[in-house]
Amino acid sequence: MSFRKFQRGETIPIWCEIKTWAGVLTSPDQGVKITITDSDGTIQLAATTSMTEDSAGKFVYYFLPELTDPIGWWRVRCKGQDGLTTEAKYTVSDGGFYLEA
Repeated sequence: MSFRKFQRGETIPIWCEIKTWAGVLTSPDQGVKITITDSDGTIQLAATTSMTEDSAGKFVYYFLPELTDPIGWWRVRCKGQDGLTTEAKYTVSDGGFYLEA
């Protein structure tokens, strides 16, 4: 993920790439969930929301902040899951964006 500035009311594309230990793009069989936390520390989007796979290993979520959302640094966490229960393996990617007025 990369750092960018966005304006309130602007659609924000949030991209996440999932790779194997060898650096090869891969698609986790349980998908990728996204969490977005605003600059006040309030979770605006819980990890129950799935990202859309654009191509193998590349996922996107389009977030539209409200005109009243707090300005500042917003944190983003993407979590991919392969397998279930005790066999599950996870990949986590952290990043964020700056929301301006």
